[in-house]
Order: sequence, then C-alpha cells, then structure tokens
Amino acid sequence: MTKSHGLPGFDRRRTTNDHHLLEAKVRHHLLPLPFFLCLLLALPALAQSASLGVNAPQLYEKGMSSLMGVSISRNALNAVDYLRRSAELGYAPAQVVLGYFYDTGSLVPQDSGQAADLYKKAARQDDRLADWLLGRLNYTGNGIPRDLNAAESWLQRAASQGDPFGQYLLGQVRLERNDYSKAAGWFRKAALQGLPQAQAQLGELFKQGQGVTEDRFEACVWLLVSFDTGNQTVAPDLAALEGELGSNRVDEARYKARDLEQTVSRAVVSRGCDWPGAFDPVPTPPPPDIQRFCR
Repeated sequence: MTKSHGLPGFDRRRTTNDHHLLEAKVRHHLLPLPFFLCLLLALPALAQSASLGVNAPQLYEKGMSSLMGVSISRNALNAVDYLRRSAELGYAPAQVVLGYFYDTGSLVPQDSGQAADLYKKAARQDDRLADWLLGRLNYTGNGIPRDLNAAESWLQRAASQGDPFGQYLLGQVRLERNDYSKAAGWFRKAALQGLPQAQAQLGELFKQGQGVTEDRFEACVWLLVSFDTGNQTVAPDLAALEGELGSNRVDEARYKARDLEQTVSRAVVSRGCDWPGAFDPVPTPPPPDIQRFCR
C-alpha cells in the first residue's frame, strides 16, 4: 500500500502517474509546453507545502493529546516525540510548548539555551506568546546571559500586538532604565487588561509621581483594583494611602475602583489565559494546556 505524505489523497504513485499524463498531453498537443513546465515544477512544491501544513498541526495535536490525556492515553514520551517532530517542521505552537519544557525542566532536562532557541523560532513567525517568553528569558537572565536590549526588542513585539504580559514586562524594562514615563504607559495598558502586578506598579508610580503627575487618589484606586484581584502584597501601601486620604476620599476611590473592576479585572482571565504564576512579579511561562488561550 502506498504511504501517504500527510495530505489526504496524496501519494507518490499518483504523482508519478500525473507526470506521465501531463507528458502525454503535451505530446498530443493538448497542453502548451510552458504551461506543462509550470505544472511540472509546481507539483513537488505544492505537495511539500501541503504536507507540512497538514502534518505539523496534526503532530502537535497528537502530542497535546498524549500530554493531556487521561489514563492509558497519557504518555509523556510520546508527547515529547510528537511535539518535537512538529516543532522541527516549523510549527510555532509546538516550538513554544517544547521551549516551555526546556525552560521549566518539565519532561526534559532544563536547558534555557534550548528554550531560547525554540522560542526564537516561533517568535520569528510573529507568535506573540513566544515573543514575551523570549523577552522574559532575556530579562531574567535565567540560564542565559541577561540582555535588557534583547529583552526590550522581543517584548516590544509582543506589546505592540496587545499582549498584556509583554506590555507589563516591557514596563519593567523601562522602569529599570529609569524611563518612568514610558514605564507608566506600558503598565497602564497591561493594567487595563487585568494584570494585578501592572495595576500595583501603576499605583506606585502615581504615589511617587514618577512618569505621571503625583496623585495619591489615583494611586489608591489602582492599588484597590490590584488588591481586589488578589494581590495581597499591596496591603501595606494601600493602608498608608487610606490613612492619608481620609474616609470620604477613600470611599470615592472604592467606587471608582469598583467601576474599573467591571471591565479590567477579569479581562485576561476571561480568555482562559490564567495559571498559577501568571500574576507573579515576573510571570511564569504558561503551561501547554493554557498556551492556546494566551495568543
């Protein structure tokens, strides 16, 4: 039985027969020679392109099924094999999942260099999740040399596509460079998409008057939003601000915070892009079963 190349209805014997049929039509003047040559040259490329387009996603789905299945269908070794093969065919989601394995040391030995290489391959295909994960690696310097310039470059790509984690981490880079105005701008964008750590950073900038006009009331509002999302680390600063503002202004801040929370607090979570570590000061990489919701 002739083996398929991954494209339904495609096999090598049929392609050979098609070549012979085209040659016969040319000999009998049924096809002009230039048209025949174009078809002849296009067939292998078309077959290869279609094979890649079908096989890589299928291998990825098989890998995810093996990874996330239950009981007998769950097989970590098969999952890594399928995902590696899909990644080698250039499929960005598989490259990111495999990069996650190396980044976190899950299922394979931890290797940040390998993770960075895989993230970069996906990022070059405009995968915004890969953009911020690669930027994160360069920002933290965990297992690779720390490089703020590279971090900023990759995070900018994610942030420009509206990714809140890219926006937040880009704000952190700008904050480290003492560029408070741009840091505040990126924190605001991420805060409006529901990241409590970005809301807290924006509140702190309002409190200190860095990059924005000092405004203790706005600081209190954003810290309240962050606190209500579950960020307990802002409690001491929030208590101090409430003591300064007095009960009437605090009540006003709470009303405004509640209004904001209707639109921003669950924006990220509502898409399913939520995992333990998502709201850490430096977000951890999302696990494979969550990644598809974070693009």
